[in-house]
Amino acid sequence: MQPAASCAFLAEVAPFSELPREEIEPLISACQTLEFSAGDSVGQFEQPGEHGIYVIAAGAVVLKAADGRPLEQRGEGELFGHAVRFNGEACDYEVEAIEELSLLHLPAPDLETLGQRNPDFARFFSDGPGARLREASGHRPARLGDLPLRAPITGDPERSIGETAALMSRHQVSSVPLVRDGALVGIVTDRDLRNRVLGQGMDPKLPIAEVMTRDPVTVSTHHRIEDALVEMMRLGIHHLPVTTEDGQLASVISSGDLLRQQSPHPLRLVRDIQRAENAAAVAEVARQGPGMLAAMARQGSQVSEVGRVASMITDACTRRLLALALDQLGEAPMAWTWMAFGSQARLEQGLVSDQDNGLLLAHAPEGEAAEYFRKLADFVCDGLNDCGYVYCPGGVMAKGEWRMGYAAWRKTFAGWIVEPKPKSVMQSSIFFDMRGVAGDLAMARRLHAEVLEQASQSKIFRRFLAAESMGHRPPLGLFRQFVQEHDGEKSQGLNLKKRGVIPIVDLARVRALEGAITAVHTEERLRAAGEQGIMNDGDADDLIHALRFIGNVRLRHQVALYERGEKPNHLVDPDELSGLHRRYLRSAFGIVRTAQEALSNRYQV
Repeated sequence: MQPAASCAFLAEVAPFSELPREEIEPLISACQTLEFSAGDSVGQFEQPGEHGIYVIAAGAVVLKAADGRPLEQRGEGELFGHAVRFNGEACDYEVEAIEELSLLHLPAPDLETLGQRNPDFARFFSDGPGARLREASGHRPARLGDLPLRAPITGDPERSIGETAALMSRHQVSSVPLVRDGALVGIVTDRDLRNRVLGQGMDPKLPIAEVMTRDPVTVSTHHRIEDALVEMMRLGIHHLPVTTEDGQLASVISSGDLLRQQSPHPLRLVRDIQRAENAAAVAEVARQGPGMLAAMARQGSQVSEVGRVASMITDACTRRLLALALDQLGEAPMAWTWMAFGSQARLEQGLVSDQDNGLLLAHAPEGEAAEYFRKLADFVCDGLNDCGYVYCPGGVMAKGEWRMGYAAWRKTFAGWIVEPKPKSVMQSSIFFDMRGVAGDLAMARRLHAEVLEQASQSKIFRRFLAAESMGHRPPLGLFRQFVQEHDGEKSQGLNLKKRGVIPIVDLARVRALEGAITAVHTEERLRAAGEQGIMNDGDADDLIHALRFIGNVRLRHQVALYERGEKPNHLVDPDELSGLHRRYLRSAFGIVRTAQEALSNRYQV
């Protein structure tokens, strides 16, 4: 290969593709071109070694373990010679040509010099798959501490309502945190003054403590801006006190502060949903959601942030539809909780999602009560379908059979756990990702706690669940090559939901049930499992970053389809990815496969 051709070729190979051209050109003069025939041994590579890097310019090789067992096949544009990890461990390997082979050999001293100037390049060869993914997802989201926070104007809870209102007017602020002996005890906003004072005709001489919100939720300066956004959406509030690392009051941020950081902004969308006068208006606003989520992704938001916001928008639509239904139907005949399952419960929805929900009732409804809740469920589920959250293909909806009294829900879970069967376990797994959205949330938490406790005591149920999770394998073939989905005629790409996201979600669910972990968000489940020793802490962190990388590739793919006017899907053509992203994706799948093997060994499935 001529020097110019070698330089152009190497510039397309990861991780050299991430280097400036002027860094690649000096390497070419140090390169040696090697040729082998099919069946030739290229060499033995011990770990660690000083072999340099071999880049396959043409042909293919197989990497073999010391006992001759094939480990992985590599082709044009791929590398060997550096430390290679299988099942998380670096091992010695032999390389054999499996067809006519042309290699570029880059000597170790030249690579070392290049790595000294480019630390990210050096880490690609020295780090394991998990570390590479952490580097790849090293985007640092903006923190509240990055904002120009203003020192708060504070008030005294013992001062009068009138004095506090005058303080707010004098300093032109819309909220005042109230402090006693240096500790935050409450907050009052201009909305509180309108609704709780003027609206109720209260005497302005009364202490402001009479109308303040006591012990308000706070966020820290190290929290992400997105965390504050989600908290405001969840609570339906417009002001949040911000504290320092040591708990001191630093500022108060408003929804307006966050609205200025990003546009379009989900807070505005949720506000409009909350103000919608009927179900048709809710649907009209909700249809703006995918475009807003796509804009977030374009502006650099990661999949976990987009997932949380998407789920909060679904929550807002659900709550508004419930409020409209209650206005029509009148007071409910008993306590109830609207439950979310699956990705909405985990706060991991995407640009488009179907609905998975149920109604938890205080006791079995009969007669008029049964009719009341049927109408309620129909109104909300039909409204969600109009919003774009299509009816669940599997029928997991409150408008179907999943509208029951507490005892019936408890009996259903007990049936799955005590006498598990493969089909029922497959159908039930989504229900173990549950979260109360509206109504009596304490009742939902109680059911969740009881289910977790029972599942944590039933190893046979978790064994069935672990076996079921093995049905979703990463798309890696015999030699760690990508295996694409087929529809009978042609390849359609990598299904990153079925083969990438779902396997990690399943793994996290089994581990959470094993430790009775209350978290339902997949990253939080994995982190808790690592902290509790249910799984290795490093393995848990590797899975988290594998999930983020796979999820981000899928999200960018869906955004591209959406912006072309096509329906978002989960099928990504690996040839459309850069060489570096293909390598990282293979590493992510390898992490998942290793975690599945560990789970399989633990439960002997």
